Amino acid sequence: MMTDTFSRLMALLTALHEISPNRFFNRLKQAASLDEFYGAALELGYAANSKELRDTYDEQVHSLSEDIRREVGKLDAVFRIKLLPGSPSQKQSWENSASRDPSARYAFRSDGSLEISLLDAELRDAILHVKRVWSHVGNFDGSWTNFKIKLDADQVAELRTRLAEVRRIRSGAALPP
Repeated sequence: MMTDTFSRLMALLTALHEISPNRFFNRLKQAASLDEFYGAALELGYAANSKELRDTYDEQVHSLSEDIRREVGKLDAVFRIKLLPGSPSQKQSWENSASRDPSARYAFRSDGSLEISLLDAELRDAILHVKRVWSHVGNFDGSWTNFKIKLDADQVAELRTRLAEVRRIRSGAALPP
């Protein structure tokens, strides 16, 4: 499934590059790892929704940009997770843990949720080490941070499943040529 998404994204980017040459084509084509590919894809997805790629009246460019955004969204669905605190005390605990890292100041959304990168997270027992978060403010690569939060049993089970999938993809990732 993920290999299909990688291939579709590269096919769309190739078609876009033929119409409107851009800096993302070589970045994704030369990505040596899944992390590099995803990082470049995030930037591409952001640009596909901005003037950088859409500053044209060409309908085909707009259509390809929209298709690219959808494919990047599929990658996000696999490599990001939104965690909600299970209780008010857990929410308080998470906020206290994050407050020790100034870069985590805006980590939590208004509903108390935390959106993190599964490529940049580590789970040890019931403790999640968070290294990258996405705030409600738009950016393409998230915010690098460094804090730990305690999860409940259901959250641990979900994280283990999702992290196992990311490890499986990482170990067998066939990036497009």
